[in-house]
Amino acid sequence: MAISLRLRAVLDLINNCDILADIGTDHAYLPIEACNANLCTKAIACDINKGPLDIANVNIATAGLCNCIETRLGDGLKPLNTNEADCIVISGMGGMRIWNILQSEPCKAKYAKKLILQPQHDLEELRKKLHGTGYEISTEKLVIEDSRFYVILLARYIGEVTQWEEQEYFFGRYLSESEDFMQYLNYHHVKITRYIQSINDYDTRQLAETRLEWIKSQLLFQEETK
Repeated sequence: MAISLRLRAVLDLINNCDILADIGTDHAYLPIEACNANLCTKAIACDINKGPLDIANVNIATAGLCNCIETRLGDGLKPLNTNEADCIVISGMGGMRIWNILQSEPCKAKYAKKLILQPQHDLEELRKKLHGTGYEISTEKLVIEDSRFYVILLARYIGEVTQWEEQEYFFGRYLSESEDFMQYLNYHHVKITRYIQSINDYDTRQLAETRLEWIKSQLLFQEETK
């Protein structure tokens, strides 16, 4: 079964967990790959909708993994038992939706040794929310698929509030290590430049212009350090 580059990057961060929980699993592609690669002992595929879980069950049976993967219907982390999943994946949702899922069941989120999070948007806000409530972000990965950029965060609860610079919340602290970082910067340069032309509010415009200057400085730095 071929999986997307985005899910492949998520898969690369799972390695050696006991119980994997894939929240919003859709068709269970990720748990199937994780079990086939022996990255976990057991996987729990959760989804809020019955239709995708029905397809997931067919896929799991076809893969011969019914003894390894269990499906559960429910919202967010609610289908999980307390102190059950030591690796939780939440991908393909908005950053604030991901945050609400974590906050709705904090004990389950804090128990996990790994939270692998792939927000579709609101990335800056998610980073700040995680840091402000005692979560550490230890890794970030950048993936390009079908001309879209995806950022994947690896986080865990450490009980200490972390503070990054504002630019790091915007760019991420670790994305500069990616070979696609320059392309990522150029994409946001074009996006924000266009956005500024449509802004009438002074404060909003000032913030956008500040971010544009950050991008220009980072592009120059990247060029100089090549």
